[in-house]
Amino acid sequence: MQTQRLDGLDIAKGIAIILVVYGHVMRGLQVAGLISFDGVWGYVDYLVYTVHMPVFFVVSGFLYEGGRQREPADGEADRRDGMTGAAARPFWKPKLVTLAWPYVLWSTVHLTAQAIMSGSGVVNRDASIGRLASIGWDPVSPFWFLYALFIAFAASYLLQRYPARLVALIAFALLIAVHRLPVPGIVIDLFYGLVYFSIGRLVCAERLAGPLRSAVMLGLATAGFVVAGSIAYRYALDVRLATVGTLCGLIAFFMLSTILAHSPLRRPLVVLGRCTMGIYVMHILVIATVRAIGLKLLHLDLTAVIFVCIALAVALPLFAQVIANRLGVARFIGLQTKLDDVLWRRRRGAIAGE
Repeated sequence: MQTQRLDGLDIAKGIAIILVVYGHVMRGLQVAGLISFDGVWGYVDYLVYTVHMPVFFVVSGFLYEGGRQREPADGEADRRDGMTGAAARPFWKPKLVTLAWPYVLWSTVHLTAQAIMSGSGVVNRDASIGRLASIGWDPVSPFWFLYALFIAFAASYLLQRYPARLVALIAFALLIAVHRLPVPGIVIDLFYGLVYFSIGRLVCAERLAGPLRSAVMLGLATAGFVVAGSIAYRYALDVRLATVGTLCGLIAFFMLSTILAHSPLRRPLVVLGRCTMGIYVMHILVIATVRAIGLKLLHLDLTAVIFVCIALAVALPLFAQVIANRLGVARFIGLQTKLDDVLWRRRRGAIAGE
């Protein structure tokens, strides 16, 4: 893959993580009764949630499929390494390190902090450490994404003999089928994640740039996203089923990201994209703390609190991620480790997806 294409993927993640932070800032204020989602805030929230998490699943599926395409055939690996193809291409250990470990560690950190601050007014929902016993089947918000992404990787690996298109169709059918059933929300999220992970695998073969990268196509995709998303919002369709709007939004998202890969914003957005894990696992704690300080101690107006929360919930975890990387402890605390090529020296070659 070309460097600019991978830059585009990192930029997409960078923009998406800002939207994740924005969404949690606004939803935290809504749960606290400080803003209402009956009007424009609810509409914007719906559009944001239509597309931001699918971006991460699509990027992960794209990189997964790209990695598979670069792997040697099973027989080739057997002859070269004297072992089975599965042993020559380890799958489970990297995913346990980069997904399962951050999920367990940061769920523990999040719940511990939430339990300590319960009753203080800093957090909107009280919690207890005992909640940790159920994270194996009931993820703590917002860590459902890591849970669902791990399952998407595992399902795609176990079903790799089947085309990604078939996996996507089956996952979508199951998503529709279970949506109205009395099942835990994580079951719906698992199929939802697998749909867009599989779509990412489908578009791996150079389909999001090139002929689609034009202002006209970007405008049409954006218009399709707004129109389809608005219709879905009007009829109160579950955001996970607003599929037409999501697909239009994804096309617009990646086209814009590819364009930005040639702009002065490329470097800061690539850095954000490479640091999404740190921002994702830490931003809720930052938001809760900054919101309490801003409203209760500094008595800032709501607009200022929103901007400060978003800025610090991105900047502080980003800083922590960079420091952990430089100290060599990033992997130990479940964060990305491949940052030096974008932070400290001129890039040479493609960015490897993590």
